[in-house]
Amino acid sequence: MESELKLYQKKQKLMLGGLGVAALLTALVVVLISGPDPSSVFGPLRVPAIFYPLGLAGLALTLYLLRFAITSLRNPAPRVILFAHGVTVDGFSGRFRAPWEEIKGYTVNSQSTYVLHLKDAQAFLERIPPGRAKETARALVGTFGSPLLIETKMLDVETDTIEAFLGKYTQELGT
Repeated sequence: MESELKLYQKKQKLMLGGLGVAALLTALVVVLISGPDPSSVFGPLRVPAIFYPLGLAGLALTLYLLRFAITSLRNPAPRVILFAHGVTVDGFSGRFRAPWEEIKGYTVNSQSTYVLHLKDAQAFLERIPPGRAKETARALVGTFGSPLLIETKMLDVETDTIEAFLGKYTQELGT
């Protein structure tokens, strides 16, 4: 067995998401070009002072998401790295890293998410610098008991491969 396992996001899902964001971007540009609709039921769509700032904010968000999808397709980075010294999970929720000594085991949640449980989640949270990543980690600990989540539906890997690697360094906890 390999001493390092790098898991990448599925390209098909990235392509599909990128196409969806591109379609949304096209629709948003058409709406912005046509301008505010005085007969609209929704107030913000009638008033130009509200319509255009909202439209530009939506445009900025969709451009950011499209840029993320294109960058992820052109330069794929591993979303999860399992190696002999520990695990690194890099996703929308932040980048979290823990050595195997801090992990007491794992559970499988809804057949597609592996939750790696920490021996001391509070000590792990205290090491994270203040900011969005810490708040997200705190929310994940509150919901799942750990910020270290491996979502197999989004990754280009078989669950048997993950099971074998995790089994080598930790044990499955009873749910």
